[in-house]
Amino acid sequence: MTLCHRLYKDQLVLYYSDQGDPKHGQKLVHKTTRDLKTWDAAVDDVAYAEYTARPGMTTVVQLPNGKYLMTYEYGGGPGFSSYKFPLYYRISDNPLKFNESPGQAVKVSGVSPEGSPYVTWSSVGGKDGSIIVSTGTNKQIFVNRALGDASKWEVYDVPEPVAYTRHLRVLDQDPSRLLIMGAGHLPPSTTNKVTMSIIDLTGLLKG
Repeated sequence: MTLCHRLYKDQLVLYYSDQGDPKHGQKLVHKTTRDLKTWDAAVDDVAYAEYTARPGMTTVVQLPNGKYLMTYEYGGGPGFSSYKFPLYYRISDNPLKFNESPGQAVKVSGVSPEGSPYVTWSSVGGKDGSIIVSTGTNKQIFVNRALGDASKWEVYDVPEPVAYTRHLRVLDQDPSRLLIMGAGHLPPSTTNKVTMSIIDLTGLLKG
């Protein structure tokens, strides 16, 4: 199970992958709480009709226009000759209603990134800043400087190696600095090691 959380209107929102619904091999849901003791019922965020579809790995970020963007991997996503986990995202005015928004695939320069996505946002990159996404099968990062417009994704090389669920963090005191951290591949291996890079976004996006 992968967990993601954020605060929204005095509520803690917990997003996670759910395998408990017999109609779905896996789906994405969230629960909310105001006191950390009682939790509201689970609400679907992404649930496909095909039982074999397995959306997973929710991460959520708020954009400067007030909207929210969710990234996830779409296990069994369309357009491939074999079972793949392409990167998808949804944008919503309300982070409790992602299931009302359409899923969109990220495709850029002939690349369809896959697996274990992570998203963050930086004020660097233009008037709308930059949405930044990492995946588990691509060394590059994927950047959108147009508030998630599906035709505006860009791809940039970074020195941090490929890893399962690389963590992204924009430094609070310097939004031009992006931390990327990983810890190896799946399946587990005795050669796995934690690595970290600090990227200069100002220089990278100009290049």
